[in-house]
Amino acid sequence: MARITYVIDPITLELVEKNQYQRAEVNAPMVMADIQGYQSQQTGEWIGSRSTHREHLRQHSLIEIGNEKMENAPRKVDRAGIRKAVEQAVRRVLG
Repeated sequence: MARITYVIDPITLELVEKNQYQRAEVNAPMVMADIQGYQSQQTGEWIGSRSTHREHLRQHSLIEIGNEKMENAPRKVDRAGIRKAVEQAVRRVLG
């Protein structure tokens, strides 16, 4: 027996099967809450708003890490060069 899920239509306040429910388009501005305050790891000062956060990043040449794509491709490791450098260092130490 299949399980049926229902949602409440906010306009009619009736239960409607979830797969048949059509959400009405909302034509209203979206309000985004301010960020929660935090202590800067760079300076130790308290950052309490989005504008302070942006200014702090700008002042200290910091970047935010998130979902952005990295522009630079990862560098290839020169394993042969590393091996050669390690061998030369070992020879110098051992004599």
